[in-house]
Amino acid sequence: MSVNPLAVVREFSPRTRAVLAVNAVNSFGGGLVLPFLWIYLGEIRGLAAWIPAATLAVQAGTAVFGGLAWGAVLDRLAPRSVVTLVMCVAGAGTGLYAFATSAPTALTAAVVYGLGISGVGTVLRFLYAGAPSARERGLAFSADYAVFNAMTGLGVLVGGLVAASGPGSDATRFAALYLADGCTFLAAGAAFFLLLPRLDRATGPSATPAEAGTERRPVGYREVLGQRTIAVLLATLTLCSLVSYGQLRSGLPGYLTAGGAVGPEGLSGTFAVNIVVAVLTQVLLGERIQRIRRSTVLATTGALWTAAWALVLVAGRQHGATATVTAMAGVLLLSVGEALVFPVITGLLNDLAEERTRGRVNAMLSVAVSTGSVAGPLLAGATLPLAGGLPLVVSLIAVCAAVALVGTAFRGVLPSAADLPDPADTAAQDGNPDPLDAQTGAPEGTPTADAVVTAPSAKGSAPVTTAP
Repeated sequence: MSVNPLAVVREFSPRTRAVLAVNAVNSFGGGLVLPFLWIYLGEIRGLAAWIPAATLAVQAGTAVFGGLAWGAVLDRLAPRSVVTLVMCVAGAGTGLYAFATSAPTALTAAVVYGLGISGVGTVLRFLYAGAPSARERGLAFSADYAVFNAMTGLGVLVGGLVAASGPGSDATRFAALYLADGCTFLAAGAAFFLLLPRLDRATGPSATPAEAGTERRPVGYREVLGQRTIAVLLATLTLCSLVSYGQLRSGLPGYLTAGGAVGPEGLSGTFAVNIVVAVLTQVLLGERIQRIRRSTVLATTGALWTAAWALVLVAGRQHGATATVTAMAGVLLLSVGEALVFPVITGLLNDLAEERTRGRVNAMLSVAVSTGSVAGPLLAGATLPLAGGLPLVVSLIAVCAAVALVGTAFRGVLPSAADLPDPADTAAQDGNPDPLDAQTGAPEGTPTADAVVTAPSAKGSAPVTTAP
């Protein structure tokens, strides 16, 4: 039976549709400048070679610490205020790049943008997690992934055309792209500020603990990581990011081109396969995947990625069309697994999170993805010079096999309501003990990983720069 994406979208509550629509515009803006920062600062602005590298490093470092701060803020303040502030800070940061004619300006922009963008993915996932049913939450995370990739890809195409053949000088065209990206963030912030109260009144009162009059005792990241299921999931997510996002633009092209196995044209084709397959997987399978156990999806993804990197290993030892086709087959499997596992783990983490820690859990989710994305290139840089990159690819195959084993192990420890949520479930499911603690005989009173509170609330979420 075929799946009609429009029919799925019509199932969403007005707030979920609004968040997806705003995120589509925002993702397009991010795509306008996504591939250009190094070229813009180094070639267009003529800055010293160390400045683009330092800018990216400062931006990444600020994003890690900023993400943790936004998570704590979300657990204390109204989401409407936080999402608006996050979008304004991110917009100001990317807009500052338009005026980056010196090292101090570029580094200042990196700090401001890193601080803002670190909260965007966190607040968007926070908003999606307030959907009124388990089915809508899962579909929303999947739809967001597809929207992000499709609109970011469109933005990259438009940005490339403007940068190459638009009116004015090179510096003027690139500056205009960064200002346009900044405007999309500001527009998103204004839209959330105006829409969220109206949509929440339409769907019902917020059910946050503060508003419900429930106890809101202090909580920190140590307590979140003390919930073993969540901690293991975050570590697994880091590994997933390392073998997919973290290697797609570093280890994979480095290994395939080192010995001349694949040329620039073939490499471009593999990236095109990644974008197209990621979007199509969500459009065609996003609804069906909700009927499969999440532990099964994780295990299947690990198996797909193991086969994918085995194909990449073979491609690197071939030449010409054979190498290109084999590499594309590997990237296809990588893309399918990537499109399936990240939305599924996001939904699982939000189902296990307590309402009072949801901001921190989503912040740790962003940090896990960012850590894997940063660690991937570092690992590639250290291992690619050894034996033609063979140790790198073998290591990645081993990590993917480990992900498959973790998924298999989770089948026996996840609560059934979290592993395969009831599509019609709209009731809150509090008080579920951490299954790993239960198995190890943790004493009563050990912090638990409660299921999601599904009553509507003003929660917001936004895209991340690498992916969702």
